[in-house]
Formats: sequence, C-alpha cells, structure tokens
Amino acid sequence: MAAGTALNESLACVALGYIANEENHSLDGFHTLITKTTGVGGLWGKVIAGCELSDRTVLKYRDAYKDVGNQPNPWIYTSYQSAIEIEKKLNLQGKLKDYKFSKVERNVNYDAYWLKQKATSGIKKYAKEILKNKAGILATLNADKVNIGDIFLIKKNSKQFDNIKKLIEDTDVSASILKKNILDKKELLTAELYRDLMIEAWKDREIFSVSLKALDAKQENVPVKVYNLPTSLSRTISERQQDEFALYLTYLIGISKKSGNTFGEFKKAIDSFVQIKPVVFTAADRLLVYFDLVYDKKEKKHYHIFTNFGSGNAIHFVPAGSKSASGEGGITINYFHTLTKNFPELKVFFQELKDARLHFFDEACKEYGVNSKTIMEKLGSQSMTSGVYDSSLYLAKHYGDLIDEMLGEKNIFRIGQVVRRGNDYYAKINDKMEKMDEDGNVILNAKGKPVMIHVTEEKKILNPTNLSVLQKFFDNYTAYLSKQKGSMGKFLGASEKGKTDMNKKITSVRNDIEKLAKKEKDPKKKEQARKQAIKDVLHKTQFAKPTYKKSYALLTNAEFGFFFAKHQTHIEEVLKKQVLLSFYSAASGRGYVIFDGKRFSEDDIFEKNVAPPPFLKVGM
Repeated sequence: MAAGTALNESLACVALGYIANEENHSLDGFHTLITKTTGVGGLWGKVIAGCELSDRTVLKYRDAYKDVGNQPNPWIYTSYQSAIEIEKKLNLQGKLKDYKFSKVERNVNYDAYWLKQKATSGIKKYAKEILKNKAGILATLNADKVNIGDIFLIKKNSKQFDNIKKLIEDTDVSASILKKNILDKKELLTAELYRDLMIEAWKDREIFSVSLKALDAKQENVPVKVYNLPTSLSRTISERQQDEFALYLTYLIGISKKSGNTFGEFKKAIDSFVQIKPVVFTAADRLLVYFDLVYDKKEKKHYHIFTNFGSGNAIHFVPAGSKSASGEGGITINYFHTLTKNFPELKVFFQELKDARLHFFDEACKEYGVNSKTIMEKLGSQSMTSGVYDSSLYLAKHYGDLIDEMLGEKNIFRIGQVVRRGNDYYAKINDKMEKMDEDGNVILNAKGKPVMIHVTEEKKILNPTNLSVLQKFFDNYTAYLSKQKGSMGKFLGASEKGKTDMNKKITSVRNDIEKLAKKEKDPKKKEQARKQAIKDVLHKTQFAKPTYKKSYALLTNAEFGFFFAKHQTHIEEVLKKQVLLSFYSAASGRGYVIFDGKRFSEDDIFEKNVAPPPFLKVGM
C-alpha cells in the first residue's frame, strides 16, 4: 500500500525515536529498521516506546515503505533527515531520550491531541459562550490556526504541558459547566493565552511544535527555520497583568450576558474589584487617581487611571510603575459642570468659585491700573465671565489664552520708542539698525562690520505690568484655594531676578535718554535732541529675552484640588460611576477600556487574528 500523509508524519516520529535510541544511527540503519524482517525487534520496541502513535507495528511501515525499484522509498530519507535537522536545530543532541514524539491524531491519550484539537475546541467554546454566537473568531478559527504543528516533541513530565492541559480541561467542557467556570472566575483558554504559554514552553525547552514537508535528497542544504518565536521573553510582567485583567473582564462579560436585570450584580462585582484612593498632587503639578484592583477578593494590585471626563466611557488603566504610553496618569478636568445635575449643592460651590476667581483677578488688575473688563471681552467665551464657568472649573487651555493675551509677543529683543495702544504696549521702530539674530547678537558681514537694516514696524512687547498682575492674581487666588499659602506649587513666570533686571534695564534706558537730551541747552532744539537721544540709546541697547515658565494646568489643578477638598465624597462617586460605566460598556460590547496600553473590549478578549505559536518548519 502507498503511505498517506498521516503515516508519513508517524514515520517522522519513528525516525526521532530511532536516532534517540541508536547511538551509531545512519540512514542505512534506519532503512534497515523499517524494511528488514530480522534483527530489529529489540530496537523497534525501544523506538516505539518514545512515540505516541496509533500505528505502532513495524509491519505497517514495512508494507508502506517498500523500496522503489532498487532505491529506498524517498520518505525513508525525508523522515530520517528531518529527525537529524530537528535534533540539530533545537540543540537536542544527546537529549532526545528526555522527550516523547507525539503525532497529531484523535486520541485523548496523546499529548498532541490536547495541544491541537482539544485546545482549539476549548478556545471556540469559550468564545462562543461569551460572544453568544457573534461572527468573528468562531467563523475563522481552525486547528491549524491554533497550532500548525504536525508532530510535537514534548518533554517527559512537562509542567508547562500540565498547565496547558488543566486550562483546556476547564474550558473544553459542556455549556453549563463553562458558564459556572466563567462566573467562578477560573482562568480559561483564549487564543492569545495559549500562544503565550506555548512560547514559554518553547523557551523552557519543554514543548516543540514541528511542521513537516517532503525533502529532496539531491538538495545540499535542507531549509529549516523557527517561526513566530519572539526574541525576548514573551510574557513580561506587564503581559501577565494584562492576562489577569482580561480574566476579570471576562468574568464581568459573563455577568452582563446573563438573562434578567444583572446590573446590580455587575455593580456589586465592580465595587468589590475597584477600590478608589484619594486624588493626590505630584511634583510635576499633575493629578493622579490611584486604584487598587482586588483580584479574587484578596490580592490587591496598584494602578492609576488616565481619563477624559465627558468624552465617553473609555478609561485607561495603568499599572503602578508602568511606562505605558497609553496615559500619563493625569486627569484632564473637563465638563465638571455636568455634576451639578446630580448634586445641586455643587451649583453653589461653582458659583462661589467663579466669584472668587473674578474677585482676585479684578483686585490684581486694579492694583496695577489694568482694565480687567477689557481683557475678558477679548477672551470672549473663554473668559472667566463666561456662563459655562458658573458651574465648572476654568480650563487649563483658557488660562493659557489669558496668559498669552496679557503677556503678548514673547520674542522681542530690542525695544524702540514704546507706545501704548489701549492696554497694549508696542516697540515703535523706524530707522537703520544693526541686524540681530534670535538671541540678540549683532550679525557681522565678511569684514566684521555690523549688517545694517532699515526697519519700519511696531511690535507688541512683553508688558511687565501685566506680568505683575498675573503673579499677583496667582499668589492671592492660590492662597485662597490652599490650606497653606503656596502649597499648590509655583506659577509660570519670569523669575523675580529676571523681572527686576528687565525693569532696571528699562529704567536705565530712560535715564540715558534723559541725560543725552539734557545736554542740549537751546530750548528750540531740545525736542530734536530728545529724538536723537532715543535713537542713540536704543541702537546700542539690547533687551534679554524674558524667561518664564508656563504651567497652564496648574491653576486648574489648584481649583480641582480645592473642589476635591470640599467635595471629596462627590468626586469619588463620580469616579466610581465613570469606572462602572467604562467596565459595563466594555463587558456589554458597547465600548472598551485600555489597560496598560492594550485595548480590551468584548471582541478583543478573544483575538481574531492572534499569530500562531512558534513552530519549527523542516523543508519547503
């Protein structure tokens, strides 16, 4: 009879058993083992003892692999050479006796059957129970996608195999038992978890999957390659945490899919899982909300969140210490006015907060002779007087607009005649002067002479008065918001030394102009002399770029800190509600959550396009 694919794969296992047990093995020796009728009985028993095969009698192979004419059957060479390449590529010289060689076939007693068919069945049943027959992985998953291997090399007493088999035993069960296992939060098998465990088993040298092809005896170099094996350890701490999170989310999916009104049960599960910690301020002027996620009602693990209130139910969960790019861990303070719908007493709080904000800004403006009403008109809907801020915080970006409006152009290095336009100040320049680079250095030509340019323009300049207004406003407003003055951190600003130096420079320029103008004694020429003095002084005077640091978010954070201090219970209720909605949207198929940079939704738990686990391919 002619051998089929199944028996050819069995022959590859026999070849591995042969070279494992025959120290002086050879192609001729393997040919003799398969085709001769005498002198091979004892060796055959040793060979077949290490193989998990249905076809175990030598007669079956003798009949199928008879010589072709005067030449050995080509599958004799293919099987023997494949075994040699497997041993060499996997670095198993002298170690093959520690392994069993299992062919994929439908026999519950063979390890290969568990690693391929039973694993596939379990993954599909689990997905079907959770997704309720939705299209996706169920329509495309087959055993070769779960594991492409034709045969497996499995170390005897492999712990990794035992772990995988236990997962399969809990997953490939009846629908009723599977539902119970899901609600009992047992760890069950997904395509990704299976792949990760098989990678670990490969790296631990306990399980190797092998794909076989026919070999050409005339080919000098047999193509052999390992596929899908990551170069670094596959299941990092982060990935293990993601697996735990996926397991818990799967448990929640099970609750959301139960018949009847299960929201109360779902909420109870979340309350026992998520423990919210107080909001804290960081050295970098950020806010963090910390969580403990309580696994199995006992093991606490620390996380923080990144979220944007009002932009949907998606929340980023970031394990403590994670460098994940999914979220910095801060909270953008948006749309807090919506809270007033649930907490009427907050209307009073927000109105009082707005009144205080305006009061301290008006006071600072009055002290320095600035018109606060004009500034607010320019800011329009983003101003502190906007109706939306009757019931909210003043957003960081709007503080930024306020600061930009008051400080004006930020890269002025020379000041000509200063003129006032309303509340703004401009440098009026109309003359030839040295050309300067952005750092204020005079540009020289090839002969070392200053390059002269003619300039006619007005440039808005940094207004030291407005800078003082902002600093005064910040000092007084944060003192109001803080238990201790300055406890909310430092504001933007030119340093005190920088402000002092700039004011000294302006005073010095004015004094120099006056000195030059006073030298002219003729009253009729005094005005002309003054104009000339302005030109002479300004031509040789440089103003250093003012240094100040922006931290637009700080005042908003200070307001939020004040809000939290006054209404901590309400804030925690909002956070809990946000977390509950986020989990429920993910579990019910309406949304998702992001955990340590990876998206988790109902479909994403059961990856549709997970790469297969690693395998060794012998031949083309």
